[in-house]
Amino acid sequence: MKKSEKAFAYVALMLVIAQVAVILVSWIVTAVTQALPMRSLLSSEGIRWFFGEFVSNLASPLLVWMLLAAIAYGALRSSGLLQALKGESHEHRNSFRHRFALKIVVAEVILYVCIILILTCIPHAVLLSSTGHLFPSSFSQSLVPVITFGVVLVSVTYGLLSSTLSSVVDVFHSLTIGVSYLLPWWFIYVLAVQLWYTICFVFML
Repeated sequence: MKKSEKAFAYVALMLVIAQVAVILVSWIVTAVTQALPMRSLLSSEGIRWFFGEFVSNLASPLLVWMLLAAIAYGALRSSGLLQALKGESHEHRNSFRHRFALKIVVAEVILYVCIILILTCIPHAVLLSSTGHLFPSSFSQSLVPVITFGVVLVSVTYGLLSSTLSSVVDVFHSLTIGVSYLLPWWFIYVLAVQLWYTICFVFML
C-alpha cells in the first residue's frame, strides 16, 4: 500500500470518528440541558435533516470544481504534457514531433490568454460585471472552468501532435481517466462536507 493511500485512510477514519463524536455530543448535551443553542442529530428533526439534506449538502460548487480539475489532470497526464513540462520524457524530448507540439502549445496558451484578456480587460468587456468590476463577475464565477478548459485544450493538442493520443478513443480515455486518479479525494470530500454541515446544524451556525 502506498503512503498516500495510508494517509487518506487515516484522514477518512478521523473524519468518521469526528462525525460520530459530533452526533453523540449533540445527543448527550441536549439531553442534559436545553439551555445551550444546540440541536441533537438523533432527534426527529436531526434525523429528517440528515436524510433530507444529504444530497443538497454535497451538491456544492467545490464538487464541480473537483470534477473539472480531475478531467484536466487526466488530460494533462495522459497526453504526456505533464511529463514533458517536468522534463521526464527523455526519449521524445529532442524529437521533431515533441518540439513542434510544444511550440503549438505555447502559441495556443498565448492565444487563449489574449482571448481571456479581451473578454475581461477592455472597457465594457463581456465577462465584467454590470458595474464594470472583475470580482465579482461572470469571469470570477467561471475562473476554475476557464483554467481547466485551457489545460484540457493544450493537453489534447499536445497529445495529438506528439502522437501520444492517436485516436478519438485515446482522447476520450484521457478526459475520463482523471476521475480515477482522484478517487481518494472524492471520498474525503463526502466525509468532510457532511461533517461540516453536521457541525453547522448541531451548533446552529
